[in-house]
Amino acid sequence: MKNHETMTPDKLKKYWIPLYEETYERVDNRMRSTPIPPLPRKTSKNSLLQFKNTLLAKLGTAYTVIDSDIEKIVKALDAVSKMHPFYKELFLIKTGREPEDLLGRYRAKRRILNKIYRDTRTEIKSSLTGGEAKKAFRGGLGRMLSLLKRDRALLEAVKEAIKEISRMPDITGDLVVIIAGMPQVGKSTLLKKLTRAEPEISPYPFTTKTIIAGHIEVRPYGKITLIDTPGLLDRPIDRKNEIEMKAVLALKHLSDTLIYLFDVNPNTYYSLDEQLAVYKDVINVIETNDIIIAINKIDITPQDLLGEAEEKIVEATGYKPLLISAEKGYGLDKLLEMLEDKLIEKIQSRLS
Repeated sequence: MKNHETMTPDKLKKYWIPLYEETYERVDNRMRSTPIPPLPRKTSKNSLLQFKNTLLAKLGTAYTVIDSDIEKIVKALDAVSKMHPFYKELFLIKTGREPEDLLGRYRAKRRILNKIYRDTRTEIKSSLTGGEAKKAFRGGLGRMLSLLKRDRALLEAVKEAIKEISRMPDITGDLVVIIAGMPQVGKSTLLKKLTRAEPEISPYPFTTKTIIAGHIEVRPYGKITLIDTPGLLDRPIDRKNEIEMKAVLALKHLSDTLIYLFDVNPNTYYSLDEQLAVYKDVINVIETNDIIIAINKIDITPQDLLGEAEEKIVEATGYKPLLISAEKGYGLDKLLEMLEDKLIEKIQSRLS
C-alpha cells in the first residue's frame, strides 16, 4: 500500500454538503427581510437610486449565501481528495466522478459566481429605469442559483457518498493486512483473536456487504490494520455484480499483506478446489506479492487430510501454508510474529 493520508473517515462528519433546495430556501428567507419596493412611478434620480440600492443589497445577500454554500462543498471535496485512494475509489463508485475533478469544478463555480455578481451589480447600477434594474437583478439572481440547480442530482450523490464513507472504520495503518478466504473458514475469528479486541464493523458503502477492521499497536513502530471484507472476496469474480466488482477493485489500494485462509476439515463447506479457484481470483485483484497462506481449524482436521492439503496448496500457490487454529489459538503467535516482522521491515525500509 502507498503512504496513506491523514484524513480518516470520521473526520468527514464535520463537513456538510448543502443541496440546491436548502440553498434556495436560505436565499429566499434572507431576502424576504428586505422586500423589493414597488417600481418608482417617476424616474426621479433619488427614487431610482434608492430602488437600485435595495436590489444591490438583496443581490449581495444572495451572493453571500450561495458563495458560502459553494465554499462548504469545496472544503468537503478537498477533504475527500486528501483521503486514502481506497476511500476515493468508493467516492467514485457512488458519484461517478473523481473528487479532484469535482473540486476543480466547484472552485471554478466560485469564480463564475463572483463574475456574475460583479457583472450584475454593474448592470443594475447602469440601468436607466427601474424596470431595467429589476430585470438585471432577476437575471443575475437566476444565473447565480443555476450554478447549483444544474447539479442537483450530483450534489445528492456527493452528500450520500460522504455520509457513507464517514461511517466506515479507519482502514489505514503502517501495515495493512487483508484477510481473505471463502465463507466459514474462520476469517472473523482470526481477526478478533489477533487484535484481541472487538473489531470495528461497518456497512461497506454502496453494497449490502460489511467491512471489518481491527488494529494491533506495535510500539514503537506503528499500527497493523487487519481487514476482513465478508461477501466481497469469498466467491468467484464471474459471480459478482457490477457494484461488487467495483468494490473489489477498490481493495487493490489497500493491501501490504494478504492472509489467505483455507479450511480442509472433513465438514468444511467448500472443497479445496473451490477454495483454490477463489484464491486465484483474489491474488489477481489484490496488488501485493506479500502473501501468507494458512490452513485454519487444524484442531478438527485429521493429519492425513492436512498432509494432502498442504501438498496441493504448495503445488497450486507456491507457498508453504502455516498451520493454525484461530479458535484454539494454535499457531497465532507465529502468525503475529510474522506480521510484526513485516511491519518493522517496512518502517526500517522507509527510514533507510
